[in-house]
Amino acid sequence: MKKTLLICFCICDLLVNAQQKSNTPAARHFADTEKYFSFNPFGLIEPQVAIGIGYGNHFTERSEYFTELSYVGNNYIYGNLLSSLHGARLITQYRYHFLQQWKPILNLRLRIRKVKTDPFMGIEFRMKGYNFSDRNSFVNLTAHDTLKNVLYSANVFSIGGGILFGRTIDIGANGNWKLEITAGIGAKQKFVTLKDHPAGYEPVKNQRIDLGPPSIFEAVGMPYVPCTIRLRYMID
Repeated sequence: MKKTLLICFCICDLLVNAQQKSNTPAARHFADTEKYFSFNPFGLIEPQVAIGIGYGNHFTERSEYFTELSYVGNNYIYGNLLSSLHGARLITQYRYHFLQQWKPILNLRLRIRKVKTDPFMGIEFRMKGYNFSDRNSFVNLTAHDTLKNVLYSANVFSIGGGILFGRTIDIGANGNWKLEITAGIGAKQKFVTLKDHPAGYEPVKNQRIDLGPPSIFEAVGMPYVPCTIRLRYMID
C-alpha cells in the first residue's frame, strides 16, 4: 500500500511540474492560431492568368494548412490567340514549420534592420479545369487529308502534386502584413477532351523543339515548378 501511494505521489508531482513548465512564457511563444488571407500577384502574368485568393491556418506551432482558389482565363500578355478560355484552379498544401529566425534585411531607407522570418516545407496538391475554343489545322492520316483553320473546342483537366520550401517575412510594423516566398518541384498530368472537330481527324501539333512547351490540346505529363511570392494579411 505504501508503495502504491508513493507511486501515485510521484506521478502527481510530475504532472504538476509539467503543467507549470507549459505555462511558462517560453512555452507560450506561439498563439493558439494564426489565420490569414493571401494574394498572388504573379498569377496575373502566368501563361494562363490565375486570379484568386488564398486562406491559411497555422493551427499549431509546427502545422499549417493552406488553400487557394483562382479563376483561370486568357492572358494576352503572351499573345494568346485563343477565342476563349475559362476555368478554375485549386491548390491545397500542408506545411511543416521550423523554428522562427531573425534575419537582417535592407529596407527602403537603405538601413539594415532585423525582421522575423518563418521557414517551412510543405507538400502540395493542385487541380485545374478549364475549357477553351481555338482554330487549328486537322489531319486525317488514313485519308491523307488536311483541313485548315478549323474551329474546335476542348475540355481540359489537370492534376498534380509536389514538394516545396518557403519562408514568410514580416513587412508590417504591427505584424498584420507578411511576405511569403515559396519554391519547389512537382509533376502534373493533363487530360484533354476535344469537341466539335471533324470525325477521324486530329489536330496538327505545332512545330517545336523537344524541350519546348506542349500545345494546349496535348494530353501530357510533365514537371512543374511551383514558385511564387504572396502577400499575406493576418486576420487572427
